[in-house]
Amino acid sequence: MRTELRKALGANPAFWASLGTGLALAAASAARSSVVFSNTLEQALGYWDQSDALYSATSCFSFWMPVDPSEWAMGVFVILWPLLAALPYAWSWSVEKGCGMLAQQATRASRRRCLAAKMVATFASAALAVGAPLLANLMACACIAPASPNWVSDVLYLGVTYDAPLSSLFYNAPLAFCLLWTAIVALVAGLWAVLVLSLSTLTDTFAPTLVASYLVLHVLSYAGSQLQAIVLARFGENVARSALLSLDLLSVVGVRSVPQASAALALSVLLLAVASAVLSALALRRDVL
Repeated sequence: MRTELRKALGANPAFWASLGTGLALAAASAARSSVVFSNTLEQALGYWDQSDALYSATSCFSFWMPVDPSEWAMGVFVILWPLLAALPYAWSWSVEKGCGMLAQQATRASRRRCLAAKMVATFASAALAVGAPLLANLMACACIAPASPNWVSDVLYLGVTYDAPLSSLFYNAPLAFCLLWTAIVALVAGLWAVLVLSLSTLTDTFAPTLVASYLVLHVLSYAGSQLQAIVLARFGENVARSALLSLDLLSVVGVRSVPQASAALALSVLLLAVASAVLSALALRRDVL
């Protein structure tokens, strides 16, 4: 386990490239937030003609990346996070099997232990590559805007409605919301990377497996949008806006203020965990060497 973690999080260019890409997007989002904060605060102070505008939409929590998925840096992050999660170490099984390193490891430990160690290292690298940029962005936003509480009366500007997962926590304990949401995003990213690793144990190739699985996400998202359009024409907007109909796993890392968003998030975590467990069990039943 220690060996796999050192390989995944140490001198691993793929991990640092993924982490660097996420941090670059986090920095770009923070720079945009700084401009918006300066302009918005100046307008608010002028409008209310007082030193404290009492405007919670200018708090650091309202500028946090996942709260505004429509912002361009977060939009790019939403599209890229499956790649940022899988690239650091989901390739380890197929690549090390091809070069013979896996055969050497398996003679000293069971295949189950080898796979478990790689799954833990893959999960950890993916969780850090995707979760660390969110924390970095939050700290940057805290250096730009005050950590004032968010008011539900400003929901029109904040966009976090009662449909959003953990919305009550966002308005009552925003820092706890940010930390918990980061943990959820890291969990989703880790499970996705483990799923790609498990698939690669069956296909014995990483790049085609990653590309195919990533394309499946986009196909599902497109199919979900078409399904929503059909439902919209027959049952109306309230039913069509359901997150369960969107089939959009890419967007689960952002705060979605749509019906059944919490159910879609929970279902995504469950399906990723079950699929990874099933594929790993299948991999252990075959002669992987």
